[in-house]
Amino acid sequence: MYLSDYHFHTLCSSDSPAPLAQQAKAAMAAGVREICVTDHWNLLDQQGNRLPAVYDWGPSLAQWKKLRSRWPGRLELRLGVEVGNGVLDSAAVDASLTLPELDFVIGSLHSQSARAGGLGIFTAARACAGKEDGTAILDDYMDMLEELVDTRGWDVLGHIIYPLRYIPAEYGLDLHPWRDRLAEILRRVISQGKGIEFNTSAGATVDQWREVLALYRDLGGQVLTLGSDAHRPQQMAAAFPEALELIRETGFRWLCVYRSRTPLFCKIDS
Repeated sequence: MYLSDYHFHTLCSSDSPAPLAQQAKAAMAAGVREICVTDHWNLLDQQGNRLPAVYDWGPSLAQWKKLRSRWPGRLELRLGVEVGNGVLDSAAVDASLTLPELDFVIGSLHSQSARAGGLGIFTAARACAGKEDGTAILDDYMDMLEELVDTRGWDVLGHIIYPLRYIPAEYGLDLHPWRDRLAEILRRVISQGKGIEFNTSAGATVDQWREVLALYRDLGGQVLTLGSDAHRPQQMAAAFPEALELIRETGFRWLCVYRSRTPLFCKIDS
């Protein structure tokens, strides 16, 4: 099968030490045929401070150009970006996404809304004092998803279950109480011909995706990418065998790769 990893980071992201060459070699060792580098561009930091609303493509573009043709027939290397909290300035985001070489954009939410103070979701979740705090984070998150889906600066919604990575597990929270709102968000994704990603979070989250994937497929969703969110070489394609099995179980027969922000469908079993 034609296996792809469409969410990973390099040293062009502040939280990754890995050069692109190391990530690419790790992907090939894991049997991956195509990767898309999606380094971070966040509009807020963890403390809620505004970050530049113009993306400097220089470093990411330079390392991609150096390596894009290095492994012909072994690895297809594509250029993308992960935009965090693009709802804060969607016009500025759109202006930075006109790069001719750009293939793919993940629209993610890493921070709370400005209304809630803009703290990083990681920071806010780790400060939860009880289930009520976790519920408030998820309420705010769903509000932002509803805003994000109506902007243009994304091709797939990134890691929809993101707050559940960090909200203490003992609170027993999941997205089920927000199922109706999530279903409407996914309908809007589908109506625009866009998609979602299945993000294994370096192997930490697989079965947690079951309900979201099943709902998306039941609504008619077809555009699906697979990403490890790897920040280090040992995380590339993490838990992909388990993820692929769940993808099959929930009725998907294709994964998507991208060319010039247009999805191409690759059979999972071929």
